[in-house]
Amino acid sequence: AERYESAVEDLLQLRQKVAVQIAITIESRIQLTEGLQASRLPTENLDAWSAYHRGLWHMFRFNGRDNEVAAELFRQAARRDEQFARAHAGLSFTHFQNAFLRYSGDLDNQRDLARQHAEKSLELDPLDPFVNLTMGRSSWLDGDLEIASTWLERSLELCPNYATSLYNSALINGFLNGGEECEARINKAMALSPVDPLNYAMYGTRSISHLVRKEYEKAIPWADIAVKQPTAHAHVSIVAALANGLAGQTEAARGHAARVLAKDSNYTQQTFFNSFSFRDPETRSAMQSCLDGLAIPSE
Repeated sequence: AERYESAVEDLLQLRQKVAVQIAITIESRIQLTEGLQASRLPTENLDAWSAYHRGLWHMFRFNGRDNEVAAELFRQAARRDEQFARAHAGLSFTHFQNAFLRYSGDLDNQRDLARQHAEKSLELDPLDPFVNLTMGRSSWLDGDLEIASTWLERSLELCPNYATSLYNSALINGFLNGGEECEARINKAMALSPVDPLNYAMYGTRSISHLVRKEYEKAIPWADIAVKQPTAHAHVSIVAALANGLAGQTEAARGHAARVLAKDSNYTQQTFFNSFSFRDPETRSAMQSCLDGLAIPSE
């Protein structure tokens, strides 16, 4: 359904571009199919390809137990094919998740492992969009949003229709207070991958694109859709609490905040801002005041 234009002398280059964009557009479907096929095989019989795709299925469930299963499957894939860059990229993603969602008590070690596996995957295949994505995510963990943005742009140069990199790039733009760019990129990501395993995060990012522009009423419906997705995590519920609270919908905001604390009594504002590092002082201050009113502890 896409339309492409090119000079006659560039037709061969255009053909390559179209092929790459088609491949990445159907990648989520390939992952689902390969994951289902691999789930029917005994774990010990999985080859590197099957172990990797079975690992993706577990990784995208976004809970600690499945994330550890995913990590072991990625390790199995890496053992069976030492040149398999995406096995290490997958491991980087699981360590990112351990740090981002605090599945591990040693967050510094998880950040280091996310970086090490991302760098290993880059060494094996520097032209893989997923590999460059994990480099960006590891930089995000380190708090270097500008470097993270550079890696995500590199991923998109390699594959402009890579929905996961578009989503991550949109979110980084939101942290840097680029609400309009955040909205444009997340809309494209959602259009490219409407049944993406990260759809809850895409809806949440769409909400953030409005939050950073103080369009609080517009942020509510997207956040409320995000929290209803089965794999939505606590940070998404806090985005929903902020959207509702800043728009004056106090009762709804308190409900979202209370559900977070009921599941994790140690959750604090610092937990949220460590992962969602909004740079604009005014935006961050408004969010902190809102979370104070919702009884989310500051530390």
